[in-house]
Amino acid sequence: MDAITNEFNKYFAKWKITLPEENIQKRQKGSIFQAGWKINFIFGIKDDAKYLEYYAIHRMTNDRHIIIYKNVEKEHLECLESPLVYSPAINERQREHNKQNRRVKEGLSYKSLV
Repeated sequence: MDAITNEFNKYFAKWKITLPEENIQKRQKGSIFQAGWKINFIFGIKDDAKYLEYYAIHRMTNDRHIIIYKNVEKEHLECLESPLVYSPAINERQREHNKQNRRVKEGLSYKSLV
């Protein structure tokens, strides 16, 4: 897990955020609340390759949903979109936006990332 951990820690170094050592050793899911970030993470194995998947939220920027594989390759996944403000007469674009957010949230909830 060293390469994965290093890549995560490098990305969040600016905020002095690192993965908790206990979670790394036990490959246990967890959450980090620091420097305005809320980061939920899980460990997994896909095609015999270990990975770390995380969903990071900060009110000053867009969400991030990323998988880091053992070879340090990253996969950027879908995130929740900002809520839309709309009039009572909701249009098709707004319906699709809300439908997309529900779908993404269900997937994130299933993995305990939100």
